[in-house]
Amino acid sequence: MLDLRNIRTSGEIYLRGVDLRSPLVSPLYADLHGLPPVLIQVGSDEALLSDATRFVEKAKKAGVPTTLEVWDGMQHVWQYTASFVPEARQAIRNIGEFAERIWDRQS
Repeated sequence: MLDLRNIRTSGEIYLRGVDLRSPLVSPLYADLHGLPPVLIQVGSDEALLSDATRFVEKAKKAGVPTTLEVWDGMQHVWQYTASFVPEARQAIRNIGEFAERIWDRQS
């Protein structure tokens, strides 16, 4: 499982000194005005749960139509387990349905 210590270590290796507050590193520091509708799926056991909820609040304040799904008991990127976890399959279906609704509005 991915925990905050591993995330920080991986980030330090990947970023090599780039400012952590750069919007290219974290969307929490970006100007979100003008984004299209956003779907955020996050697990309740996700190491980045608080970042996800903060992003959703920031997006809403910027006028971005935002949908937040918090999946009970799911960890970081649980959707990759779709071959054997029913919740992951449902999450992927939700992504497809979200995209269809957005495309239907655009038509």
